[in-house]
Amino acid sequence: MSSALDDAVVAVALLASALYLLLALGPRALRRLALSRMAGWAARAPAALRLGGLAARLQAAATKSGACGGCDSCESNAAAGPAGGREEGSEIKIPVGRIGRRR
Repeated sequence: MSSALDDAVVAVALLASALYLLLALGPRALRRLALSRMAGWAARAPAALRLGGLAARLQAAATKSGACGGCDSCESNAAAGPAGGREEGSEIKIPVGRIGRRR
């Protein structure tokens, strides 16, 4: 390969790495904005590319309301009320005799 093509491949790889860094470690608002924009681009793509399913998945990922923005398995616990379904003023009481020492 020519050196210009090598440089272009390296530049694309560095750009992709920088974008991943921003999306993975950046603020959630930036991640949601980027996912919704990518969903819009995929929805506007020609039908021959068949990106409708990808657009739907990206839009669903952009509107996730879970604590981590991931699988939403914690959302069912949040719907049960504060502290996972317990009453707000209740405490968990563990007898002192059941607390073991580290050995």
